[in-house]
Amino acid sequence: MNNTSRFKMRIYSPRWGHEDLYHFIKTKEGWKFENYRCKGEVDRGGSPLFYKTLVSESIYYPHDLESYISMIWDKVEILNKEQVQYIFDELSEWLSTSEKDFH
Repeated sequence: MNNTSRFKMRIYSPRWGHEDLYHFIKTKEGWKFENYRCKGEVDRGGSPLFYKTLVSESIYYPHDLESYISMIWDKVEILNKEQVQYIFDELSEWLSTSEKDFH
């Protein structure tokens, strides 16, 4: 797979009442992460910037989310872009549903 493939997550933000968009591009050591507030390099699990951004948006997330993001990183080379995006979509739905149910 082309390592410049951009994957996205749409996660509901209770702070703003709508979904925010987060982008991930696989790098040799982790991900390039970006959203409307910030961008930078993160590790395979999305730390630290992705989680700092979620906290700043008042988005609660399960402690094992980092393991899921890391698992996706491991699979980018063996799955096609649509399959990887599907996994990100499932995580997005899980987080968004949890947030909507919580608030």
